[in-house]
Amino acid sequence: MVASARALPRVHAILRHPAVGVFLVCLFGIALRVEYTLHLHPPEAFITSDMDMYVRFARRLADTSTPLMPWDVTHPLGYPLLLAFLISGGGSLARAAEVQLLVSCLVPLALGLLGAAAFGRRTGLAAVVFGSLYFPFIEYGALFLSEIHFILWLTLAFAGFFGAIGARRRGVSLGLAAAGGVALSLAISMKAVAFPAAVGFGATEGLALLLARGPGASTWRARLTPWLLRMVVIAVGAAPLLGVLARVCTHANRGHFCVAGNKPGADFLLGHYGRVAELDWAPDEGHQFGFGSPGVYLRHYEGQVQIPHTITDNAANSAEAWRWIFTHPFEGLVLSLDHIYDTFFGVTMWPSFNTAWWPYANLSQYAFVVLLFVPALLACAGIARRGARALATSRTALVLSPVVALAVTVAIATGEVRYRVPFDIFFIVVACALCVGDVARVDGTPIPTASAG
Repeated sequence: MVASARALPRVHAILRHPAVGVFLVCLFGIALRVEYTLHLHPPEAFITSDMDMYVRFARRLADTSTPLMPWDVTHPLGYPLLLAFLISGGGSLARAAEVQLLVSCLVPLALGLLGAAAFGRRTGLAAVVFGSLYFPFIEYGALFLSEIHFILWLTLAFAGFFGAIGARRRGVSLGLAAAGGVALSLAISMKAVAFPAAVGFGATEGLALLLARGPGASTWRARLTPWLLRMVVIAVGAAPLLGVLARVCTHANRGHFCVAGNKPGADFLLGHYGRVAELDWAPDEGHQFGFGSPGVYLRHYEGQVQIPHTITDNAANSAEAWRWIFTHPFEGLVLSLDHIYDTFFGVTMWPSFNTAWWPYANLSQYAFVVLLFVPALLACAGIARRGARALATSRTALVLSPVVALAVTVAIATGEVRYRVPFDIFFIVVACALCVGDVARVDGTPIPTASAG
C-alpha cells in the first residue's frame, strides 16, 4: 500500500511530461494517415499526369531490360527506380502505397530530429506535433509522387548537418556529416533542388563563421577548418549514390553529363517565355513532351507554343530563354517574381486542387502563411533588430537558408506551392522554436566553433 502511494506521484509526473502528449498526437497523426491513404484517398485511384508517368516508367523498368534513353531521364531516377523495385516480382501498387504510408508516418519523427538538432528538445517535440497534423505531408503520402520521400530524406539530411555542427566530439560530428551526406544523395535522387539547398546551407554557415566575433574568438582559419572538413565529409557521403546516378543519367543522355535530370534548360525556358500555358517540344525519336506549370494554370494563362528543338537540348532551350529575356527584360523579371510569389503564396497546391480534397489544400495554404511564414518573418525581424551581423550569424538564418536557395531556384525556373511544401520543414522548425522560446535562447550566440565542428 505504501509502495503504491509512493509510485502514484511518479505516474502523475510521467503523464504530465510533454513527451506523452506528443506521443498521443503522433499516434493520432498515424491514424489519420492510415485512414486517408488506405480508405479515403488511395494512391491507386489518382494515377494521372505525373503520377501516371512515374507508374508507367516504373512498370517498364520492372518488366523489361530496355536501355534508358534521354526521354527517360528528364526527371530524377530515384523515385521510379524505387517504384520499380516495389512492384517487381509480381508486387502490386498496393505494396508501393503501403511504403508511401510508412514514409509519411516517419516524416514527423524526422522533423522532430531536425528541430532538436537545430534548436533543442522542446522545438523537436513541437515539430513532431505540427508535422503529425500538417495536411500537405498527409496528402503527398497518398500520391504516387516523389514528394513524401524527398521530404523524409531532406529532413534527415539537414538533421545530420545540424547534429554535426552541435556535436562536441570530432568523430561524432564527422559521422553525422557523413550520414547527412548519404541522406542528401537520396534526397537529390528524388528531386534535384536538394543540391542548391545544401549549397545554400553550407555557404550561409561559412559566412556566419567568418562574421562570428566575441570574447576569445578564434582566427577565421581556426573557425573555418572544422566547417571545411564537414563539407568534405558530406560530399564524400553523397558521392557513391550520386556517382551511380551520374553514370546512368549520362549514359542514357547520349554521353551528355547529367545527374538528376537532363532538362534544366527546358525548365528555364518554361518559366521565361511569356504568359503561355504550355510548351511543346519537338519529338525525339517519336517521344514528345509538353509541359505547363500549375502556377500558370491558376493564373489562367492560355496558349501553347511549339519549340523546334527537343526538351533535352539544354543549350538550345537556355539560349532561347535568354533571347526572350533580353528582348523582354522587364517581363522576364516580373515572371521570376511571379514564380517566387506562386511558390510561397499561391492559391493552393497541385494536384490537390483537382480532387475533392481541395478545401483542405486551400486551408493548408492559409495555415502556412499564418502559422509558418509570419512567425518565421517575426523571428528574423526580432533578430535583425540587433543588427545585420546578428541575423547573418543566427541559427534562424541557417535553418532558413535552404528556403532562400529554393527561392533562387524557382525564380530561374518555375514556381508553385508543391515545390515549397517539402521546404516547409524549415518554416516549421523556426515557427516551433519561436513558440517555445528556443529562438530567444539560441540566437545571439555564435555558431559553435569547437574543433568537432
